[in-house]
Amino acid sequence: MKKKVQKLVILLFFSFAVAEILYAKENVHDPGTEQSAEFTEDIDSLFEDTSDTGAIVTPVSEKPVECESEKKKGIIFTGSLDSRLGGYVWFNPYDVLPAAVFESKVSFKSRPIDSFSMNGTLLVSFPQMQLGLYELYFTYSIFDIAFITAGKKEFQWGNSRMFDTNILDDKNDYKYSAEEILYDNPLDINKSKFSVMMSIPFWKFNLVGLVTHYKYDDKVEWSNYSYSDFINDLSYAAKLEANLWNVSFDIFWKYWANNDSQGFDPAFGADLNFQLGDFHFYTQFFTHFNNRTEKITFPRTKGTASIWWYTQEKVNLGFCLEYQCIYDWYGYGTTEPLEPGEYFKQYLAFEGVWGRICGSQFSLVLKSLHNFYERKGTVVPGVKIHDLFPCADLDFGIPVNYGSDSNIGIAIQLKLNINF
Repeated sequence: MKKKVQKLVILLFFSFAVAEILYAKENVHDPGTEQSAEFTEDIDSLFEDTSDTGAIVTPVSEKPVECESEKKKGIIFTGSLDSRLGGYVWFNPYDVLPAAVFESKVSFKSRPIDSFSMNGTLLVSFPQMQLGLYELYFTYSIFDIAFITAGKKEFQWGNSRMFDTNILDDKNDYKYSAEEILYDNPLDINKSKFSVMMSIPFWKFNLVGLVTHYKYDDKVEWSNYSYSDFINDLSYAAKLEANLWNVSFDIFWKYWANNDSQGFDPAFGADLNFQLGDFHFYTQFFTHFNNRTEKITFPRTKGTASIWWYTQEKVNLGFCLEYQCIYDWYGYGTTEPLEPGEYFKQYLAFEGVWGRICGSQFSLVLKSLHNFYERKGTVVPGVKIHDLFPCADLDFGIPVNYGSDSNIGIAIQLKLNINF
C-alpha cells in the first residue's frame, strides 16, 4: 500500500510543472509586448523543474547586477506555497487512489553591508513529513576578488534539464524510473549539506573550490572526535569555468570523504554549453577512476547530451530532448559482469509544450521516457487549464506505460501555487 501511495503522489506531481505557464507581467503597457512576454514565460517555465545550474555562464569579469531588494540593509522575507489535491485511476490492474501534496518555503535574506549577506530557508512538506531548516548560509566578498559561501546549502554542478548530472551528489543506482524523470521532485532537507565554497573570477574564467562535511545529518561527538576523523569526514570538489565566444565550458573534479561508506572513487569530467539561434545545446561527460589496483580502472562513466528549443514568436512552443548513457561496474567488484545490460544503461527523455494555445487558458504537454535495455517506457500526454481559480490550475493527463510494465491510467489534480 505504501508503494502505491508513493506512486500516486508521484503521478499527481506529474509534471505539468513542465508546462507551468506563468502569468504575464501586469504592468506592461503595450499589448503586443505583453503577449510576447507571456509566451516567453510559458516556454521558460517548460524548464523550470531543472535542478541544475544556469545555462550559460556569464562573463566572470563582469560584476553581477544587484536588484533593488538586494541593496536593502534590512531583512527581506519571501516564500512560496505549492499545494495539490487529486487522484488517479489505473486500468490494468484497476486501482483508484487519492492523494494530497503540500510544500511551503519561507526564506529570508539580510545584507547588513555590501560585502556580506545572510540567507536562510525553512521547509515544510507533506507527505515527506519534513519540517525544518533547508538552508542557512552566508556569502562574503573579499574586495570583489574572492567570494565565499559557507553554511548549510545545496550545491549543484551540472546543467541537464531532466537527467541527473550533479557530480556533487552522485548516486549509487542509476536505474531511472519514469517517476524520477517525468514528474515533480520535492525538495529534501537532507540534500543541503554543511559546506564552504570559494569562487575566484579572473578574465573569462572562474575558479571554484568546495569543501563539504559529509556527516551533515549526524551529531558529532566532539569529545571523541579527533583531527584525523574531521579530515576524513571532508569531501572536496573543484571546478574551472570558462566563457569564451558565447560558449560555456567547465572542467570539474570530486573527491569523496574517506569515512563516507556511501562514497565513490574520485571523479573528473567536463561539460559544454552553447546556443545557436533558438537552439540550446548541452553535453557532459565524467568518469570515476580507481588507482588502488594494479592498473587504473574506470568503474563508472556517464555521458549526457541535451538539446532544447523554444520560440518567442507568435506561437508559444518549446521542447527538450535528452539522452544519457551510464557505464557502471559498482557492485560487481573487479570482475566484468557477463550481461552488458547489468552495467550499461541508456535512456531517452522528451518534454514538449504548446503553451496557452491561441491566447487561451489551455496548454498541451507531452512527456516521455524510454529505457533501451529493458525496452519499456512511459508516455504522458496532458492538458492544463490555467487560472481555473485564483492562483489555481487544473491538470489532466493520461500516463501510458509500455513494455513489460504496460498499463494506462488517468490522473487529475488541482494545483494551488502562490509566491509571496
